[in-house]
Amino acid sequence: MMASLRKLIAGDFARHGALVFLTTTTINVLGYAFHFAISRKVGVEQYGELAALNAGYMISMVFSTITATVIVKYAAEFRVLGDAAHLAGLSRRLCMYGLVVGMACALLGLAAAAPIATYLKIPNVSAVSLALVVMALSFITPTLRSVFIGIEDFSIYSISSILESGLKALLGIGFVYAGYGVTGAFGGWALGVLITVAYTMTVLLARYRKTPATEVKVNFRRLAVTMAGVSACTILLTSLGYADVIIVKHYADPTTAGLYGALSLSGKILLFVVGFVPTVLLPKASRQALSGTSPVRILIIAVGVVLGFSSVGLVGYYFLPGFIVTTLAGPSFAPATPYVFFYGVAMVLLAALTTVTTYKIGIHRFDFVLPLAACAVAELVGISVYHRSLTEIIGVLIAGNSLALIASVYRINAPLRSIAHAQRSDAAA
Repeated sequence: MMASLRKLIAGDFARHGALVFLTTTTINVLGYAFHFAISRKVGVEQYGELAALNAGYMISMVFSTITATVIVKYAAEFRVLGDAAHLAGLSRRLCMYGLVVGMACALLGLAAAAPIATYLKIPNVSAVSLALVVMALSFITPTLRSVFIGIEDFSIYSISSILESGLKALLGIGFVYAGYGVTGAFGGWALGVLITVAYTMTVLLARYRKTPATEVKVNFRRLAVTMAGVSACTILLTSLGYADVIIVKHYADPTTAGLYGALSLSGKILLFVVGFVPTVLLPKASRQALSGTSPVRILIIAVGVVLGFSSVGLVGYYFLPGFIVTTLAGPSFAPATPYVFFYGVAMVLLAALTTVTTYKIGIHRFDFVLPLAACAVAELVGISVYHRSLTEIIGVLIAGNSLALIASVYRINAPLRSIAHAQRSDAAA
């Protein structure tokens, strides 16, 4: 029986992984089309503004990622138990509270736009304001999509994700080329997110409209542990991935900041290409732990996929760095060429780290958080001190990500009985 279950999960991983891979690839292509078109229109200095605000957006996604990760775990457990009533209650509350939180964050963001613009040395306060609106609205869609991930309906997840990215590219690029610059880029993006929120919410509510809802009751001690671990992990991984762009924007001259933005854009391809792996891994690791089966095999498959894809990418980064950065951002960004491969190495390490930590969240083991925090803080301090050249900055990234990965691999097996018992009692509460 256990062998059959392992075979089923491995087969599901391949099938769902292929779908989510196609989805994330489409999203990445659309995202890079957004930057490809806009960087050529606005120039190096204004692209530095866009890159800094985009990094701020990625950091802001930490809040929705935390919430979504926890929801995936609970939705996966309700699905395994066949508890549609709890899924209905969860979905309706998410729609209601998501709108309230999103609107509140938008108002707070608008109030904070001027000081943020001053810190980032961006004279265009309107662009900052719209970027903050995007950040607020983007809290809602990942939270709603997390239910579909948890119940492993990756089709609806894919449609919603592609719709958001497609509208962002279409409307954002359109407004930029209509003459609205960076302000137009974020204005189009905000409109695209708003449309996607409406679509995703409609589909989610329709799915459970005939199901009587049951209030979701959870083991609050376990929820607190999960929220704390997921929150810390998400914040720290986001810091490791994006804080460098903001620090460089603060310390460097506008041209160097623009070049570093293009370098980050190029290097993040390796991170984004394998971004589908944690999405598929989390519910499956939880499901396997719930069943009482060792989930290590699914981790091995996931890490193998990450390293396989990344190794192929690094070959291209080694032999064609100039082609990559100038194709993505334009000929003006050619001075970033010598750094492309090494930034890529840093991103491969970060991708592997994200996979391992996502797995450990799935099996409810958070012993990696303190070492990860130490590495993230050390990396921020290191960049703040050693930023005289891009070589120094990237060296700090590689060292920090390497140490964090080594620390996270410790104790990757799950205490199966305690996890299974906790998940069953929690989901049935």
